[in-house]
Parts: sequence; C-alpha cells; structure tokens
Amino acid sequence: METVAKVKSDEDEVAVHLITAEDDFRNEQQKDQLQKVTDACASAGIRFTWEFDQSGSIHARHIVTDNGWKILLDRGLDVFQRYEMNDAFDLSNRLQQYRQCKAFEVTFLRLQS
Repeated sequence: METVAKVKSDEDEVAVHLITAEDDFRNEQQKDQLQKVTDACASAGIRFTWEFDQSGSIHARHIVTDNGWKILLDRGLDVFQRYEMNDAFDLSNRLQQYRQCKAFEVTFLRLQS
C-alpha cells in the first residue's frame, strides 16, 4: 500500500480489495492488522478492503487491475531477502531498490475487454 500511495495522484482515490486466507492460529491478530492497514490507507486516499476466502482452496497469488491486466505473482509479494529492519542507517531498511531479491517470476496477462 505504501507503493500505491507513492505513485497515485493526491486527488485520486484508489480502491484495493484483498482476498486472503484466514490464519489458522492468529486470526484475531490478522484481523486487527488488516483493520490497521484499512485505517492507515484512508488518509492517503486508498480505499482498502479485505475478505477471507471461504472456499479453503485459495493458493495462487495474483493482482487483477481495472484496466485489463492480471499479474500472476509466483511467490506473492515476498520477494526480498532478509534485511536488517532495525538498522536506521541501512538504506535497504527504507528504500526497496537497495534490497536484494529472491528468485521469482511475474507473468502479465492481458484480459479480454
């Protein structure tokens, strides 16, 4: 959501809807954190909503845009290798372009209009 906030125009409102699986062990913490994301996004003009997949079969990670693209994410958004998040002087802590990535694939599909 941080990246969406950085690239969108201030006057635009963006809607993001997440469909995810419910955590088997920490579902209350998960709900609390998703609500915090919702609250934080509101001040940036991002309407973030979420729901739990009830089918129990969710696995594939993808993004569907409203301009006709489906982006298939091989390993989801977890593409960065571990970095020291508590080191205030490490550039990778705040700037993604300085983080090392894990191997992953992304496939872009143009959907029928």
